Amino acid sequence: MDPSIATQQASDEFMPSLHVPRCKNRKLTIICLIVIILLGTSLTYQSFIRYFDSIKQSRIYLEEKPLKGNSTSIQRAILIFYPSTQESHYLPEVRWLYRSWLEMMKVESKEWRTDFIIYTEYYSSSLQQLGCVLNEVRMDDTEPPQCRVFPYLRISNRTINSITQRQTVFASSGKSEFFQINTARSIELYREMQKYGYIDSVNIIAEAYPTFQYYDFILKTDIDVFITKQFAKYTPVTKNTFLVGLGGYSTQFNTRRLGRVARDMNWHHPNITNIGSTWYGPPYIAQRIANFTLDAMLHLYIYEFTKAEHEQKVGTILWPDWHYGVLSMYGTHLAVNHLFVSDKFDIKKADQLLDQSTTNKDPFDLQKNNRLHLHCWHTEQPFSKFAFKDGRYNKIHPRTLYNDTSAQAYAMRMALESRLMTVNELGQRLHDIGDDKIAQIKL
Repeated sequence: MDPSIATQQASDEFMPSLHVPRCKNRKLTIICLIVIILLGTSLTYQSFIRYFDSIKQSRIYLEEKPLKGNSTSIQRAILIFYPSTQESHYLPEVRWLYRSWLEMMKVESKEWRTDFIIYTEYYSSSLQQLGCVLNEVRMDDTEPPQCRVFPYLRISNRTINSITQRQTVFASSGKSEFFQINTARSIELYREMQKYGYIDSVNIIAEAYPTFQYYDFILKTDIDVFITKQFAKYTPVTKNTFLVGLGGYSTQFNTRRLGRVARDMNWHHPNITNIGSTWYGPPYIAQRIANFTLDAMLHLYIYEFTKAEHEQKVGTILWPDWHYGVLSMYGTHLAVNHLFVSDKFDIKKADQLLDQSTTNKDPFDLQKNNRLHLHCWHTEQPFSKFAFKDGRYNKIHPRTLYNDTSAQAYAMRMALESRLMTVNELGQRLHDIGDDKIAQIKL
């Protein structure tokens, strides 16, 4: 199971529905009305709670003002792991994320820079045509925004020489100076967890710190997302604040179990739950969380899951109480809870700002609630990544969506435009935006 399935609770289709029973007498009718009123009141109460949570998070966790001394410059990067060997499946998602990144930068301050960093095994022709540069770290604040590619050898391909017992850890065009690799852990991850498909999105944050340490803030994200225009002007409230997105894996059972695992590991567990896979904050905090997440994942793999679960023979029968498919979320859960106490990190749950639904039709929601980041959940409601890839939206022209300011329309328009534009055209748009930023500074 994709870890993103664990956040389905956030999507519209998982709202409770009202079933109105047929009532055959007055007493039963009164009971039915009371039940309906109570259900309606519950839904209204939940809606109010979510609304006030979103106001609280946008006012307390976010800051519009620059944070770098007296300078107005802010340096940020969006980080993804891209399985280039599955390009036919993932390239459409990279394209719409890229398109939304461009859209955001159109309203971003001329002093701010937001790079798009891709960790992948091959510097493919598609990435080259998108204008992505290879093995180039940001060197100064005035350089135009860039799409940057750093070759990364995923865990499953890090073979160990049977004679020397040395492990291959770098991709063919990768550079050792861009990585800080814990060799012992890399070998253990390969031997124990090479078949777990979601480990690399965490491992890039642990190992590739030299490629993103320059930035004030990074956004670690999955690929099937959209950056909103609100992201153009908001950062975490301080340079030490770390925001985590929406997760939907927590139950009473697994919260107790993870608390027990934390005690076994001699880790703290203040009971922060439903921590998402999207992170927005300072690079050094992100790397520390990633390192602890990997250690926790190894512990969980060895001591808390059976061989049948490793081999995915159990399926989803134990979901949502315990499921191997969201091992990376359990690992993040343990890491965040521990570091919140041990390192006193200012970690905030930003589940009303990050990982928001692409199905929301409210035209005022994005701006009113400062939704920074939209995530495609497993849904058939528009916008659905499955319907898009199946071609079910092909007859919709993006210009029909220009005046619709809802999250649903924004996601739809970004995806449709990314499909209609060639990768060269997208790359040229990036070049033009960079030129505009440089020109504005000179003015």
